[in-house]
Amino acid sequence: MTWLVAVLLSTMLFAWVSVLDKKLVTDLFADVRDFYLVFGLMQLVIGPAFMAVAWATGGFGGLEGITWSIATGVAFVGGLMLFFYGLSLEEVSRATPVQSLAPVFATLIAVTLLGESLTLVQGTAVLVVVTGAVLVSLRREGGVLRLARMPAFGVLLMSAMVLGVAFVVTDQATGVASVWAVQGVSTMALGVLVLVTVASRERLARVPRMLRERHVAGVMLLTEGALAPAAVFTLMLAFSLGSVSLVSVVAASRPLLVLVISVALSTQAWDVLHEPLDRETLGLKAFATVLIVGGVVALAI
Repeated sequence: MTWLVAVLLSTMLFAWVSVLDKKLVTDLFADVRDFYLVFGLMQLVIGPAFMAVAWATGGFGGLEGITWSIATGVAFVGGLMLFFYGLSLEEVSRATPVQSLAPVFATLIAVTLLGESLTLVQGTAVLVVVTGAVLVSLRREGGVLRLARMPAFGVLLMSAMVLGVAFVVTDQATGVASVWAVQGVSTMALGVLVLVTVASRERLARVPRMLRERHVAGVMLLTEGALAPAAVFTLMLAFSLGSVSLVSVVAASRPLLVLVISVALSTQAWDVLHEPLDRETLGLKAFATVLIVGGVVALAI
């Protein structure tokens, strides 16, 4: 498999994960905290599988590697929980582009704290991405375009900020430990922290009943048990086969794929996501998404 095939596959898988997560947190789980709980429990099953591979292929990078890997899990749990909550409030075709601000925040952190430099092109790209994120969140209310769901935009913006931190921490972690080790330890840390945050006796007692609903269990297993791990693995494979900049450029197209999928799943023939398809809304979403994707691509060059 070439790096291009791997990253295209990963990007498509991540796009479907975003769409299916929207369905899960909005329609299939009565409370987003129930989704958090099942998601956390699944990480405790997935994490040991990565850790077993890490153990067999070189270990965990000692105390430093384990520490950075745990920090990665802590950062990701904050970013993902905020994203899932924002996803429960906002259309997936609007939420995913705002989440794409994460590389911008990672770049700003690297410049501020790690002494990296920002070129004129990259500085312009930051402004373009931010502009796109604001535009994609606009709605017409009373004849005026405005941020009609400001709470959702704020939550998604916070998610992107925390995920930006997670990207920087992950880069530090993979410098001292293998990808398998970082993925395994961080996944376990993520699962434990989610459970500590949302688990209660009453909520845990509801888990068997929720999973007895076949459509809920089936979509959850497909999304978080199969597609998400496969997306992460193929992205890791792409980075191992190609340059970081080229892989990042192709991976940045995810919001466009999410937009296409969300439109297809909101038509009269198959109205699963119930997103508006009027010309003005679609045009604004498409323009803003292109700005974000173009800006992220410029950051990666």
